[in-house]
Amino acid sequence: MDTTQAHNAGLRDGAQVGEREGRQRGYTDGTEEGEREGRRRGFAEGDRNGRESGYRDGYGVDQSAGTQRGNIDGQNNGTNEGTTAGKKRCYDEGYTAGYNSAFAAAQQLGLQDAASYNAGFAKGQADAAAIEAENGQKAGYQAGFSQRETELQNSFGTKAMTAGLLKGFPGAVSSAGLPIAMARGGWATPQEQQAYQQGYREGYDHSYRRSYEEAKRRGFEERFQMAYRRAYDAQFSVSYRNGFTEGKEKGYQDAYNAAYNSAYNSYYYEYKGREYSDQRALGVSNGAATGKTEGFAAGCAEQTKRGYQEGYAKKAAEVYPAAFEAGKQTGMASAEKYYRENSVLKVLDIAFYDENNDGKFEANENVMLKAEVRNFGFMGSETVTITVKSERGEIQLVPDLKTAGVSGRGKTMVTLNIGRLYDVVAPDADALNVKFTEKGTVVGERRQLYTRTNPNKVGTVEKDDTPVRKNSNVFSSTLAKLNKGDKVIIIGEKDYYTKVRKSAFAGGEWTEGYVYTDKLTLQ
Repeated sequence: MDTTQAHNAGLRDGAQVGEREGRQRGYTDGTEEGEREGRRRGFAEGDRNGRESGYRDGYGVDQSAGTQRGNIDGQNNGTNEGTTAGKKRCYDEGYTAGYNSAFAAAQQLGLQDAASYNAGFAKGQADAAAIEAENGQKAGYQAGFSQRETELQNSFGTKAMTAGLLKGFPGAVSSAGLPIAMARGGWATPQEQQAYQQGYREGYDHSYRRSYEEAKRRGFEERFQMAYRRAYDAQFSVSYRNGFTEGKEKGYQDAYNAAYNSAYNSYYYEYKGREYSDQRALGVSNGAATGKTEGFAAGCAEQTKRGYQEGYAKKAAEVYPAAFEAGKQTGMASAEKYYRENSVLKVLDIAFYDENNDGKFEANENVMLKAEVRNFGFMGSETVTITVKSERGEIQLVPDLKTAGVSGRGKTMVTLNIGRLYDVVAPDADALNVKFTEKGTVVGERRQLYTRTNPNKVGTVEKDDTPVRKNSNVFSSTLAKLNKGDKVIIIGEKDYYTKVRKSAFAGGEWTEGYVYTDKLTLQ
């Protein structure tokens, strides 16, 4: 069916409507925008130009008054403050000279004051009598306890307890729904209606845009100049007055400051440098009086300090030795009593080793611990708790490790299976830490580094919900789903799949299956 006439009719009708509406809307928008922009720019430029012109005209109005006032104020303040500074300088210089001279002479007198020395000597002796007796007693006690403890440990016999092995693990329309323009033209078939509508849209859009832009530009130009001049003139006069006031104030202040600073500096330094002999003499007198008092006190303080030191040393030499010896005897007796009434445990020769003792800590191998627990005390100990921790954590540790108490003056050899390395353990360095405790007190501990090996080929899952399939194809049933970071033992490859075995330490009921190769990375 030929729909050209319908399309052209729509194109013509749309162009007429678009031109009319675009012209109306464009002119309205243009005048509104021209009004806004004209006002904005008029206000801005009127403000700037008015303020600058006013500032320039006002700046020089009051400069002569500022200069005159600044000269007067600068001279007065410079004279007053310079005089004050000069008097202070002379006083300070005199004070320093008088103080230093009097201080030195009075200090020498104080350094010869016998009463100060004697008072310090007596205080030193009294302090030493109490302090050094306590120090000697404490030091002697520690020495005696250590001596007796060493003797008891060195005399430890070779008799031992039996070894123990532990277990664990968005138009109008006719009544028929047809737009009036189409009904009027007789475009009733769906094809003609579609062609008419398409032509109408094309004609409307093209004419609307062209008419809109032209009308908007015309409206903008008509309104802009009117709004701009009105706003500019109104704002210029206001800003001129403000700028004039600012310039006048600034000009006055700049002239004032320059004159003030010049006059102030000249008079200040003149009066500051004068000699004020009365203030110098007053400074000398006051300084000498203070220096005499403080110098004598300083000399006496030195005398008191020297007497204290000598008195303390003399008395310390008299009381310390006897107090040390008495403390030593008490310490030895305390050590003897403690060892006889308690268990004193010490763990020696702590070491981790691999189960087959070939020096290789391998995947799926048990890790052993050996140590010797000695009881240097005369009373039997309580159960010894053994805590082992792995820093990397890829080992299944046995819980609740412990050994029976050790008899007085006895020992026991401890051999333990502390855990088993995972069959998917990463070949790397690790460290094990062990602590032996009795009644909450640590009696032995050690950290041992070791290197792990793994003959198994291990893969790590890269993505959550990775399926393990029964066979090596996508239609095979799913045995389990693995998460990112899970490890499996690789036992073969087939097509695009890797055959894997579940770790003996992992959960789930499957044993072997297939995982898409791209979902695994080798450890």
